[in-house]
Amino acid sequence: MGDHVSISFKNQDEESVVLFDHWGGMYRVEHAREYVLALQHEVANHQTTPLDRLEPGTVMVDYIRDITALQPRIRSSLYLGATAADGDNSDNGHHVIYLHKN
Repeated sequence: MGDHVSISFKNQDEESVVLFDHWGGMYRVEHAREYVLALQHEVANHQTTPLDRLEPGTVMVDYIRDITALQPRIRSSLYLGATAADGDNSDNGHHVIYLHKN
């Protein structure tokens, strides 16, 4: 029982590892999209760091930091996989969050 979902970030041909959330459901997908919109606004006109360039692997690391920042330990339903087939996303599927600037 859960609300399984997985997400990854993609920019052109580069895609991040997959973040699985046992309980996150579609909230995780919408939250990730909101995070990306805020990040795109923040890094507009910057190209200095991998995060500024919206490199998917770095974005995933920063997204995990963002959603776990207030937790002293990660005792949640989050885990990583190399591909969308490496975990359970049976309730809500896998969602690719595109990073290209609009």
